[in-house]
Order: sequence, then C-alpha cells, then structure tokens
Amino acid sequence: MRFLPGNTSTPSRRKRLVTVVLALLVTLIWAIIANYGLDVATWAVGGANPWVNPWLAKPIVLNVLVVWLAILLVLAITGRLWLTLGITGLITLSLAVIHLTKLRLRNDPLVPSDTAFLAQPDFLVEMVGKSRVVMAVVGMVFIVLMSWLVGRVVSRWLPHIATGMTSKPKWALRLGRLVVAGVSLALLLSAGNFNDPGNPWKAAYDATGLRWRTWDQRVNYLRNGFVAGVLYNTHVEAMKQPPGYTKANLEAIAAKYTAMAQEQNRGRKGSLDNVNVVTVLSESFSDPTWLKTVTWPQTPVPLLEKQMSKSLSGKLLTPGFGSGTANVEFEMLTGQSLSQFTPQLQLPYEQIVPHYDTYPSAVEWLKAHNHKAIAFHPFTFRMYKRPEVFKAFGFDELLDKSKMADPFRQDGGRFVSDAAAFGEVEQIIKSESQPVFMHLISMQNHMPYPNQYKDPLGPSSGLPPAYSKLAGQYGRGANLTDKALHDFLGSLKQLDEPTVVVFYGDHLPPQIYPSTLPQREGIRDSHQTPWLIWSNTEKFAHPEQPTTSPTQLLPLLFDATKTPEPPMYALLDALRAQLPAMDAGILIDANNNEVKRSALTPEQAAVLHDYRLVQYDMSIGKRYVADQMFANAN
Repeated sequence: MRFLPGNTSTPSRRKRLVTVVLALLVTLIWAIIANYGLDVATWAVGGANPWVNPWLAKPIVLNVLVVWLAILLVLAITGRLWLTLGITGLITLSLAVIHLTKLRLRNDPLVPSDTAFLAQPDFLVEMVGKSRVVMAVVGMVFIVLMSWLVGRVVSRWLPHIATGMTSKPKWALRLGRLVVAGVSLALLLSAGNFNDPGNPWKAAYDATGLRWRTWDQRVNYLRNGFVAGVLYNTHVEAMKQPPGYTKANLEAIAAKYTAMAQEQNRGRKGSLDNVNVVTVLSESFSDPTWLKTVTWPQTPVPLLEKQMSKSLSGKLLTPGFGSGTANVEFEMLTGQSLSQFTPQLQLPYEQIVPHYDTYPSAVEWLKAHNHKAIAFHPFTFRMYKRPEVFKAFGFDELLDKSKMADPFRQDGGRFVSDAAAFGEVEQIIKSESQPVFMHLISMQNHMPYPNQYKDPLGPSSGLPPAYSKLAGQYGRGANLTDKALHDFLGSLKQLDEPTVVVFYGDHLPPQIYPSTLPQREGIRDSHQTPWLIWSNTEKFAHPEQPTTSPTQLLPLLFDATKTPEPPMYALLDALRAQLPAMDAGILIDANNNEVKRSALTPEQAAVLHDYRLVQYDMSIGKRYVADQMFANAN
C-alpha cells in the first residue's frame, strides 16, 4: 500500500515514520486550504475583504477538522496521498464553483437538499451556462495533473512506506488504515446528524459562541463558514411538535373554526362553483420602483399599477430574496407558512410533500366544487419534484411547454413569453366543458437575464454598471409581462364565462441586485412583490391592505367573492386579522407594522398557536382534522 509513489528503495523505520507524519501534516494543510477556498467562495459575492474574513469565523477549527476527517477517510481508503489530494481537491473545487454560482445567480448558498437538482442536468447547464461548465472541467483536470506532478516530485525523496515490509507489518498497516477509515467515517456520520438532539458536533459548535442565523442562510455561511452552514442545513425534523398537540385539542380547534366559518358563511351569497379560477405565479415579477435605493426613470409596470389602484391588491411578503418560487406556490396552495417550519427546511416540495400520497390543499376543495384542476408551467415540471407534489395535491392534469399550442418567445426573450402562457390559459378555459382551476407558473422573467432584449428598460441610479445593465434586461421583461397581463384581463372580459384571476410575484429577481440589497433596503422591502385579485364579472372592493403572506391569497379571494369558506380559511382569516404576514423572519400586524414574537398580544399569540397546531397536523402530524379543515362548513 502506498501513501506516496515513486521511490522503490526499502525505507528505514525512521523514514516510514517521517513519511506518515508528513502525510498527516500535508492532509491537514490541505484541509485548511480547502476550507479557506470554500469560505472565500462565500465571501466573494458581496462580502467585504473576501481574503481576510474567512479566517474570522468562530468555528474555523471545527470546520477544518470536518474537512480533515473527510480527507483522512479518502487517504485511508486509497492509501495514496497524491490520489487523495486530487480527489478531495476535485470535490472542493466542484463545491466551491457550484456554491459561488448559486450565490451569484440566486443569492442562496449551496445546501444538502440541492442534491435533488442532480436529476435535472439539462436545466442546470441552461441556468449556469455551458462556458462555466467547461471552465469547471478544465479546473478539475488541472487539479488532477498538479496533484500527480507534486506526487512524482515528492516521491523522489519520500519512499513508499510499505516497500520492503514483510507480511505481518503490511497487515498491521492495513489494520491501521481500517481504523482511521472507521473512526473518520463514524465522526463524519455523526456530523451528518448535526440537528439531532444532543449531537456532540452541534454542542461543540455552539460552545464556540457562534450565532446561527436562522432566517438568512447566506449570512449563516458568511459568519460561521461553509462547513458550519452545510452542517446546519443537514436533515432536520420539518417542524417541532407544538405544545398541546393531541387529538382532542385538534378536534376542538377544528370545531372552533368550523363554527366561525358557519357564522361567516351565513351572509355569503357568492359561489366559485361555476367560476374559472386562475392563479398566476409570475416568475421574478416585482415593481422595482418600490425600492428606496434604486431609482428608475419610469416604472416598467404602469398598467399593473393602474389596475391595482382600482382592484383588490397589495404587497406580498415572500419567503425568499431572488429565489423561492416553489415555496411561494406551496404557501398559496396549502395555506401553510414556511415561517412555521424548522428554519433549515428549504423546500417543502422536496422535503415534505413527496413523502405522502395525498397532501391537504385548496385543490381538493376546488375539485369538490366542480373544477378541473390543471397545473401549467411553460417550461418543464422536472424541477422541485412537481409531478409528485401535484399528484399529492390532486391536480387532474399537468401541462408543460411541450403541450402548448404556440409556445412563442417575445422580442428576443430566453423563455416562453407570458403572452403565450396567457393565450394558452384562455384557450383551455374556452375548450373545457367545466370550470377550471388553472395554476400557472410563468417562466418569462426567469434568470439568466443577459443578452435578450434590444430595448432595455433600466434604472437611472443606485446600481453598479454591470448590475444596471442586467436590470435593464429585467425591466423590459417585466414591462412585457405588464402588457401581457393587461391584454389577458381584457380578453377575459370578453368571455361569457365568469373568471377570477389571482396574480402575484414570487420574489425579487436574482442577478440584477447585489447581495447587499437586503441590508440597504431592509428585509421587508427586499421581499415584497405585487399581488392582485380580479374578476371579469364584478368589481371588488379595494381597501388598503397590510403587507400579506401568500397563504392569505385564496382566503382573500373567498372573501372578495363572498364564497362560503372552509374552516381552514376561517382560521387564516382570523390569523390575518392579527398577523397578515409572517415570512422572511419577520411578523407584520394588522396595522402594517413589524412586531417581534416576544411582543405578541394575547390574541395574536392565541391564533398563531392554533395555526401552528393545525399546520403541524396537516403537514407531518397525524392529520386528525385535515379532512375537516378543507371541508364545506355550511
């Protein structure tokens, strides 16, 4: 077995010992370099002093130890130092490049649950770009060659430690490697259970005095290091069981909100039974003029602003900045808030819903009220395990780009246009014999943004030139969406079928703003997008609304149309009267003010506790009342 290649002379016992010590020292130095490289990748995106700050992370010793254990495991398995350096170097480079790319494109760090994206290589190449993939491959080849060359040079004066050994010492060497591999693997497996109660690694990290940033994983990685960030985001229970979770308590809560729904429904004469319901998640759609530190000479979305002034509308508090599409649609469809899950839970679509054959959502209520449920995405459904998720929700049909009649792009746009998507929705409404529930997830304004439109519409100040150029591309795309939505609503007015539309943006766009924007604007302002509820048969009252979470969009629709609501929406109504928005680590009260959890009133705390119990029950609990909460309450 060889730790170092080359020299075939029989080494003395002293030389063997020196070789082993030097091999351990080299792997330790390599671990320090690898850990530093991963942290530099984090600081390279919007961080000050990217070459200095990685050394300031409080748990840096523990971070290096984790990396060192991984390197020792590979060394014990291969028995070759140069091969170990090459393998671990390749892994480190790959992680750093992927981490850096994700931060630049989506303002999110690399987390363990991202391994789900490996099933969509075509999408990853399209998002990242072929040039970056080629550069990564070249870098990998370079590392392999350098490792081999260093190994050849070192082998001239450090011989193979197994050279000249008799059978017994060789077996002792193999046993030693087996022990090192076993200990390293055991410690790494323990680290992989980082979030388990009483985990020694978690205790060791906590003892360094670090502070976990539960609502901003990018800052978590910045302050505590890449390794600490990854460990913090390993598998975790989706939601802690709230106090008082018993069947009797849940049945009492369900009875309470059933009675509340019955009381509210007595005066409601509306119905959605024969009404088409269209929900439009508009990819990366926002009103950029809402920002305080970026100035636009004109709004890219003037038609929407005009429509919002005379329709039920407001600002939506979204869970993510620059990403989080699946989380926003999860909240809208289920009424369950990401804010109530464990902070490390990144994607309910991937980490919760696929584990169940069925999952409570508004889809089941709408299907019970004569609707055909269709999910439509003018791209591909491979992302976020949507086929499994939408099957659990109960959708009857999934339509993607391949099934569109005319999936045209507009004015040089990279993806299927919103105009094409809206046209498809209109044709489906006309062709179906029963009312439809159309859940549209648009694609037009998805990143990457460069080199699309010849007539960009960008800001006049507030962004560096490179960002401003990308913002101009985004602004023109948003403007096309603005016009397409206006034309879509105009066409629906001509239909003789009653139709309601719930339109909302899922998050601010990535790429066009620096990662420091949340610090400049504040968390709230960097997580707000427009929402609009509209009907082609009636004009809804439009009082000024406080900032609202996606969970409240469908209850607001039921209220606006005076449709008798299920108990789940009576609960959400009660929650909205106290805390209409809870996302991105903040709470907003009915007066549109941010409030701290420690300062909640008794009324706010009580309804939030009811909501937490119901969400736990309907997500990962025993579902004592899941059927009742989405049932008719007439």
